[in-house]
Amino acid sequence: MEPGSLSMRSALHDFTNSPPSRLAKISAIGWNASVYLDTDPILAVLKPDDWLASSVDLEAVAVPKTSVATAIEVQYVMESDWEQDQLANAHAAIADQGIELVPLTVDAMEAAATLRKRYERLNVFDAVHLGTADTLDEPIISTDTLYPDIREIEHIDPRNLGDE
Repeated sequence: MEPGSLSMRSALHDFTNSPPSRLAKISAIGWNASVYLDTDPILAVLKPDDWLASSVDLEAVAVPKTSVATAIEVQYVMESDWEQDQLANAHAAIADQGIELVPLTVDAMEAAATLRKRYERLNVFDAVHLGTADTLDEPIISTDTLYPDIREIEHIDPRNLGDE
């Protein structure tokens, strides 16, 4: 993974061994659409001390979704901080928070490939998340600073959900 390509990568040093156990604190009001969640808001929900935890409001989202790729990415980034059982059950911890895990489809992978060819700075996880959001025709919720430059997919910073 290219350093700095994912906003959550810059916060890797802040990760702890805290178990995934609760919904993030409510901080936004009025968002009720179906949205696709990138990995950083997922980590904010799973890690009580995450830098973004106070800004993620799952209860303000009618249908929060993410892909199974997110569960893989969570395992990847938390590998040195979580116990094996937590890592192996990342997908269940995500689902336990009321987040729908959508499968990776050929259409999502084709959309990811198209985006990755068009935007050289996208790494594989960025492209898969954006491709999945595109095929679902949903905005992506993320703090990734590259995403606002991707004109094909609507991007919403989770810290601004109440402003939407």
